[in-house]
Amino acid sequence: MTIRMAFIVAAAHAALKAQAARINALNVYPVPDGDTGTNMLLTLESILKEAKARSYENVEAAVKAGARAALMGARGNSGVILSQMIRGGCEVLARRSTFTAEDFAAALEGAQERAYASTRQPVEGTMLTVIKDAATAAREALAVKGHDLQSVVKASALEAHASVKRTPQKLAVLKEAGVVDAGGLGVAVILDGIHAVISGEKIETSEEEEPLEKSVVGPDLDAIHAGEEAWGYCTEFIVTGFTGDAQAFEDHVEEVGQSVLVISDDDLVKVHLHTQDPGAIMSYAGRFGRLTGIKVDDMEAQVGSRLDRPGSKAAGEIPTGTVAVVAASRGSGNRRLFEEMGALVIEGGQGANPSAQDFAEAVGEAVRRSGAEGVVLLPNNKNVIATAEQVAQLVAVEVSVVPTKTLVAGLSVMVAFDASETAGDVTEEMNEVLAELQTVEVTRAVRDATVDGREVAKGSFMALLDGNLASVGKSVEAVAVEAAGVMISSGADLVTLLCGEELDKGELEEIVARIESLDGDVEVEIRDGGQPLYPLQMAAE
Repeated sequence: MTIRMAFIVAAAHAALKAQAARINALNVYPVPDGDTGTNMLLTLESILKEAKARSYENVEAAVKAGARAALMGARGNSGVILSQMIRGGCEVLARRSTFTAEDFAAALEGAQERAYASTRQPVEGTMLTVIKDAATAAREALAVKGHDLQSVVKASALEAHASVKRTPQKLAVLKEAGVVDAGGLGVAVILDGIHAVISGEKIETSEEEEPLEKSVVGPDLDAIHAGEEAWGYCTEFIVTGFTGDAQAFEDHVEEVGQSVLVISDDDLVKVHLHTQDPGAIMSYAGRFGRLTGIKVDDMEAQVGSRLDRPGSKAAGEIPTGTVAVVAASRGSGNRRLFEEMGALVIEGGQGANPSAQDFAEAVGEAVRRSGAEGVVLLPNNKNVIATAEQVAQLVAVEVSVVPTKTLVAGLSVMVAFDASETAGDVTEEMNEVLAELQTVEVTRAVRDATVDGREVAKGSFMALLDGNLASVGKSVEAVAVEAAGVMISSGADLVTLLCGEELDKGELEEIVARIESLDGDVEVEIRDGGQPLYPLQMAAE
């Protein structure tokens, strides 16, 4: 018996894609970086890529492949939680050989249990509540409607939408903002897609839908390969049904290639390497299972193309030692700053979150280039932290996460990086610096809202101090100075300004002058970050 799962994943993906823009707009804070729908969509897309045009020997093989793909593609808080739901559901289905109404209800219960267990402090009124209510509705429908799969799935989807409408009653910040939970709506829409494919109904799509590729920044391959000698072919593939010795296999790949990354998970092995003979390594790997996801790129042609582009620049050298740092970043200035301080940078952050696989590949590259035994990850965005925390499951080296929520915080903790220390010591020292920091992000409201009891008009500027609204005004200058005053009054004597792409020189000079006038002893440092969406970030210590 062969199993295909692409059709049901494709239906869930199509339903979510049609609503992704709507879900993205449901930010609690009216900031221009809503990406919940996009992150959930890309997590599903990773499964779709795995399952497309493939069949599996049995249900267990199919659902295990889906769970792995979800983990690798997880992005942002919502994507990580969704990947855990998928994993929980797949663990239940892997023990069964059917997909009946009873199996579906049990899978939802497994999704609920795994999602709650993987969340340190579960909060009701979120996607956790929605999956719990959907699972309860599916179980109750079994008792009332019998074992009709279509009826049970429909009952769970209807209850999921009803649960979404109740989220503001369970979570005060949603009620104040006048929105429902975005992740919860994503869960309900996914269930709509599953119901549609089972019932044969057509999934509604939006004519105004923005192409996904225009709103998403993928892994920065230029950054991963920058600074290397142009050598051979960048070769990637997956070995499914792997039957060999995983360590011996990895040792052989290390011997014949460069920039090697081998990720093993039960009977699946993902391989990345640079080699002069892609055919030879694929022939060798083919002895141990079937090859899928094959991708071969000419590195010499790619590097030549990059060097021919105006303004292209190789990445900074990573210091050799026992520990390396991988930082997520946006903005050319921020990339340069992180690289000058010794970090390997992957593209992603505000509005464009990197995946767990992006981080895993960067960890492998950082270890290869530095010889490090451990790697510290700097997510530099609150919505990237959960993704970074998944990486330890995907790589063989020690990985720790310093939970930096802003770019300016990430740059500030880099002062504690010493490649000769252990990963544990560097992590501890970075966390100590982080604990003493106050950070501010200045951005423009994308809609009218009530935030922390204050009215915020669309188009006005907001200053968020450690994630809380500190000031609202008509200019970057007004809100930045007010927020800086709060930081200085609490004892700060150094304020660092990280300038975004929208801040002009005149505004910057006026902001510096006014901050210095607040306290004659305060020192102001200026760094050109070039980050989008946030014209100014500040840190005080």
